[in-house]
Amino acid sequence: MNSEQQCPKQVPSLNEQEHALGHFSGGLTNGHSTQHAPSQNPNEKFFQEQQLPISILDDYKSAASETQYEISDNTRRVYRSSFAIFRNYCDQHNLSALPADPRSVISFIGHQKEIYQEKSGHQLSKQTINTRLAAIRFFHIQAAHHSPTEHPLVIRVMRGLMRNQYRQISDYDQQPITYDELEMLLDVIERQPQQLTRLRDKAILQLGLQGGFRRSELAEIRVEHISFLREKLKVRVPYSKSNQQGQREWKDLPKQELFSAYEAVQQWLDATKIKQGHLFRSLSRDGNSVRDYQITQAKMGKGFLKGDDIYQMIKKYCDKAGLNSRFYGAHSLRSGCVTQLHENDKDHLYIMARTGHTDPRSLRHYLKPKD
Repeated sequence: MNSEQQCPKQVPSLNEQEHALGHFSGGLTNGHSTQHAPSQNPNEKFFQEQQLPISILDDYKSAASETQYEISDNTRRVYRSSFAIFRNYCDQHNLSALPADPRSVISFIGHQKEIYQEKSGHQLSKQTINTRLAAIRFFHIQAAHHSPTEHPLVIRVMRGLMRNQYRQISDYDQQPITYDELEMLLDVIERQPQQLTRLRDKAILQLGLQGGFRRSELAEIRVEHISFLREKLKVRVPYSKSNQQGQREWKDLPKQELFSAYEAVQQWLDATKIKQGHLFRSLSRDGNSVRDYQITQAKMGKGFLKGDDIYQMIKKYCDKAGLNSRFYGAHSLRSGCVTQLHENDKDHLYIMARTGHTDPRSLRHYLKPKD
C-alpha cells in the first residue's frame, strides 16, 4: 500500500452513512424520477437509476423493500454499534471510516486487541473483533465500496490473531441448563404467586430445553406452528439461524421424555385461550391477564415476548435459584438440550435432528466425555 493512498478524514455520521445505504431503495424517489430515455452510450452496461422508466417505480420499490430482511434485526443492531466504534476510532485519528483504508482497519485491530474489559479484566475475544470487522465489511458493501477487510494484509493479521494463544481472553461460555438445573428453576417458578406467570415461564423453559431452541426462535413460535399429536409435540420452525431460506423444518418432541414440554404448553394455552399468533405473550403488571396483542408489520407489534425478554427471564430465575446468572443465559437451554441428549445416549444424528444443527462439528463444543 502506497502511503499516498491514505484516505483523508471524511467521516459522515452513522445516520448519514445509513442514508447513503438507503440509496438502493430510495434512488428513484430523490426528485429525479422523471422518465428518461435509456443511455445511448454502448460502453454503459446498466441503466442509471435516473434513466429508468417511471412506470417501473412501484416494482423497483417493492423489490428493494426486501433488503430489510437481508440480515436479522439483532445482527443489524450489533453491526450498527460495532461500526460506530470503528467510526469513532477513525474520527479520533483523522481517518475516513467509509470508505476506509486497509491500514486504518489494521490499526483498529491493533487497538481493539489490546483493550482490557473493566468488568472481567480480559481482552476482547476473537469473536468480538471478528464481529466488528464483519460490520465494517457490511457497511462498505451496502455503500457500494470495496471492503478493506478483504485486503491480504488484513486477512494475514486476523489469521495470526486467531492463532495467538497468549492473549488474556475468557474461554468461558454459557453453562448448559440440563435436568438438574431445570428442576431448580422450575421450583423457583412454582413459588411465583401469579398462575399465568407460572404456566408461561414453565412452558418457555421446558420447551426451550427439550427443543434446543434459540431465544429468538422461542419468541417467534406461533400457535399455528404447534401440533399436539398422540405421543409427541410437533413444532414447525419456519425460519432459524441455520434455515434462513424458509425450508421445511420441524421438531418432534416426545411426550414421555423427562420434563417434556407437551403438558406445559397445553396448560398455558388452556389457561389463556390463545388460538393464534405468538405463543408466548406479555402479561399485565399484576400477572393476572394477557396484554393486548397486535401485529402491525413484519415483527413489529405489541403484547408478545421478544428474545431479550426470555434472556432476562432466565437470568432472573437463575439468580433466585442460586445459579450464578453470569454463567447462564438463553443459549444455556440450547446447549443443555445437546448435553442432556448426549447424556441420554442419543447419537449425533438424533441430536442434530432435534436442534437443527447442520454440521456435526458444531456439537463438539457440547459433547464432553462421560464419567
